[in-house]
Amino acid sequence: MHILLLSVISFLSATNASPQVVNLLRDNANFYDMHQWIPAFQIPRSSRSPCPMLNTLANHGFLPRDGRNITKDDFNNAQVSALNFDPSLASGTTNAMVAKLGSPENGSIAFDLSDFASHNHTEHDASLTRLDIIQGSIIDTQPSMVDFLLADSNTQDLNTSSIGYSRARREAESVAIGSPMLSEAFTAFAQLEASFILLVFGIGAVNNTDARGAPKAQVHYWLNNERFPTDHGYVRSQTVLTSDLQRSLIGGIKRFHDEYAGSNS
Repeated sequence: MHILLLSVISFLSATNASPQVVNLLRDNANFYDMHQWIPAFQIPRSSRSPCPMLNTLANHGFLPRDGRNITKDDFNNAQVSALNFDPSLASGTTNAMVAKLGSPENGSIAFDLSDFASHNHTEHDASLTRLDIIQGSIIDTQPSMVDFLLADSNTQDLNTSSIGYSRARREAESVAIGSPMLSEAFTAFAQLEASFILLVFGIGAVNNTDARGAPKAQVHYWLNNERFPTDHGYVRSQTVLTSDLQRSLIGGIKRFHDEYAGSNS
């Protein structure tokens, strides 16, 4: 268990914080300690993708650490175990991701994470945290782009409004540097991708998803390290995360995206 988190738990215990809160933090830390974070550069022949969550799952060993020969069952089980996704949400996410590989790759038994770097199939321009393909690496996180993503919110959290704005901003920036405009299908897929920030790291407001917030400190640490930010207060969701919640988050992101994109057209 990390020293910072131990200090937090000790402080809460000493200040008579709710035993439920202390136990939740301790159990959460123990859970992720069983899945030690080992970055890709320490793993021989490691394969990684443009998706920070897939890379995070591999870095923690919920997926094969080298990012190779991953089956659909591996993808599904990792989402259920690490993120507390409903099995139907996990399988839907896996199927959507694999389907975009196109034939014959999507009929494969197993995949490498780098397979999901197929431009205009599973990967697209106007990423929130990666360069466009005409600019350079589509695998590596760009810290300055993470900073801009966080700066799009004027609160301590990201929300459907700020992420909707970020999506509209990135699409405009992408076209401005000479990349083709995203298709309607990829625009929608990018909003689905972005919803995972609020789905996984969002706190509260299940019945009002526009009020659901993902703490900036957690998102910043996660994106730059591709590591679960347990030292920054991240706790694996205690409630099962569902497709209904994700659809609601996507709807909010789309509404704000369309509003901001329309005001700049």
